[in-house]
Amino acid sequence: MRDQACETNISMDIRLIVERWLHDRVPECRLDNDGTVILQREPESPVVIEIPEDSDVCHLSAPVAPLPEHVPREVALFTALEMNQFGRPLGSCWLAWNPELEVFMLCHNLHIPSTEQVSFNNTLDNFFLSLERAREQLLA
Repeated sequence: MRDQACETNISMDIRLIVERWLHDRVPECRLDNDGTVILQREPESPVVIEIPEDSDVCHLSAPVAPLPEHVPREVALFTALEMNQFGRPLGSCWLAWNPELEVFMLCHNLHIPSTEQVSFNNTLDNFFLSLERAREQLLA
């Protein structure tokens, strides 16, 4: 059983690794005290990158779209579930409903100890591509 000081050091090391990778990609990008940062390619595409305390997993999430007004709720939810099936067309991402924001969210978890910088950057690039695909299909 690990003690709390060891877990805190692991969490800080993971956060430092991710922060270094983010800094190499976007120099002004830094995690806040909660281990969170928002990365944007475009104003309508914020991606939240979060590393919870005592975790070695990096969570990626981004708002995709609200429920379309021209489609019944059940149809929109069914479409999202179909997109989650076998990861198609979202790769290793999935859609979830955020009831507070009332939007579909694209999500992905990345285990940092088994990742290196190139894979991290590829994951971010693929996440942005999956975000575009999810928007196209949910808003169609």
